[in-house]
Amino acid sequence: MKLISKIPVSLLWLCVASTSLFAQPKDDIVKQIDSLLNEGKSRFKTSIDSALLFSSEARLMALKIQDTPVIAKTNVHKAYYLMLGKQPDEALDLLRFNVEHSEYISNELLGETFNTLGAVYALHQERDKAISNYLSAIEAFTHDENNKGLARTYVNIGMVYSALNRNDLSDYFFEKSKFHHSQINNSLSVHNLDEAEGLTTAGAKIDLAEKLLKGLKNEENTRLKAIVYHDLSKGYFEAERYRDAIVAAERSIAIKKQINYESNVDLGYYLIGTSYIELGEYQRAIPNLKKAELYSKKKNLLVNIFEKLIYAYKEQGDFKRAFETSAVYTNLKDSINALQENDRIAAITARFETEKQAAEIELLESDNALKETQLVNQRTILWGSAIGILLLLSVLFFAYKNHKTRQNLQFSELTQKLLLMQLNPHFLFNALNGIQYFIKQNDVKKSTRYISSFSGLMRHILENSVEKFITVKEDYETINDFLALQQLVHNNAFQFTVGIEDGLDAENVGIPPMLTQPFVENAIIHGVNGLDDGKIVVRYRLMEPNVIVEIIDNGQGIHRVRENANSLHKSMGTSITKQRIENLLKTEKFPIELEIISNRDESQQQGTKIVLTFPMKYI
Repeated sequence: MKLISKIPVSLLWLCVASTSLFAQPKDDIVKQIDSLLNEGKSRFKTSIDSALLFSSEARLMALKIQDTPVIAKTNVHKAYYLMLGKQPDEALDLLRFNVEHSEYISNELLGETFNTLGAVYALHQERDKAISNYLSAIEAFTHDENNKGLARTYVNIGMVYSALNRNDLSDYFFEKSKFHHSQINNSLSVHNLDEAEGLTTAGAKIDLAEKLLKGLKNEENTRLKAIVYHDLSKGYFEAERYRDAIVAAERSIAIKKQINYESNVDLGYYLIGTSYIELGEYQRAIPNLKKAELYSKKKNLLVNIFEKLIYAYKEQGDFKRAFETSAVYTNLKDSINALQENDRIAAITARFETEKQAAEIELLESDNALKETQLVNQRTILWGSAIGILLLLSVLFFAYKNHKTRQNLQFSELTQKLLLMQLNPHFLFNALNGIQYFIKQNDVKKSTRYISSFSGLMRHILENSVEKFITVKEDYETINDFLALQQLVHNNAFQFTVGIEDGLDAENVGIPPMLTQPFVENAIIHGVNGLDDGKIVVRYRLMEPNVIVEIIDNGQGIHRVRENANSLHKSMGTSITKQRIENLLKTEKFPIELEIISNRDESQQQGTKIVLTFPMKYI
């Protein structure tokens, strides 16, 4: 009877929490709730039902202690899992509680609430409501300078406008998302360096904002138009076009006041005041800086405002006000330093509490093991049946573990073979030679593009090789880079297009990695190779309840479908592909259908069409 000691800690918490809830201090209960939410978060990618179980238990505990912010936090987690589990109406009911009690919860949690509301409405195809909630999320995240939340929200808005075929708007928000992603941890990482290029120059910001304003010229004044004018003013300021920056910022503030939307009004006045300082017009700078001070509740921004005010007063010769402002500035700086020190102490305390909680859990497990031993000693009559059950469970456990080990070993062997097939030395050598040629020709544009494609392809192959499923978008990027390099290797002997049709959620729907690429390579080698006008088309489509990938070439086609289908498989390592399809069916219950369509007569080339059908899978 030693099964209790082998129960996972997370499930043990579920049992203990309901029996000892009212015997614990509130802080300990909140820690248990956070632990349950973290456990659910770690499980939702593999099992939404498990994530719902943990979030539901956490919410029940929060309701019992009647703590509104904690209830709101559990609502966001559970609503997200309900949305993924196709239960959007239940998700809306939970999130409405958060909106109704918004004054009691943090800006970060409020931003997550509106972000999830936007996702639910987007799932319902109610795009106006989705955008409205996403903009509310931006307002909340902006207040805390939450770049991670802003990056996610901007990309969600971009997806909505992309579905509406408003490419001018979607491009704008995608670039905004990339910019905020680059600001996470206040540094550009190697992974997101290329993604952040779009908004790193003032000229790029100005061009993008001006282009978008042309599209919004005849529309009503909205939060979107106010946001764009604000971004345009920042671009003008960075380009040292201070008069234009002032006009754009004043236009943004006027719209915000007209629609009662005060987000970043303080930043707008600060930008106007700073622009006047740069122009040497201190008399105009000071009133705007004072308005910025009046609107702002952000201590870091207030520090900058006071610095500019002190400078403006000094330049005007008003040393009395400069001194008075300097005193306020010093007190504020000391306050910020004290808060930072408190945060540091809080982090140390939290780490100590976490370690203490882990020790308590370990002690609890030891206590349970001791009690179980005592129980076994008292009930010797049950030894026989207990040992039999334990042996049976052990046999079943090791049999299952052995089965999983064999499956994992098979997956690893297939992954290694597939990786070796993808990293074809001849192809890599030719691609590098082509890149070297453009470098020697001093063709910076082409060499940069192909180096980017080469590095992107290598990254995708190496990262995706260990995954059982990747998103459609990741597969699309891999194929795009692969075809770009193949086009280079084959001296632009063929043209290609890769596209994702509207309606397919490319960032959340998954397919197996590197299953499309061998068929694309086959279309190049055995399809368009030798043609003067070779064309390859790769399409990702949604055909409920399946995802369809089509690889089409205008090559010579196949004389006899059955015989040539076999040779097609052999030419691309069909044994590996076939094994992967069989492995995915057995281990993941993920059936894949392959159809080869190729008709040819003696007078006309009709090409070959490969159709891969995958069941819908969200990851």
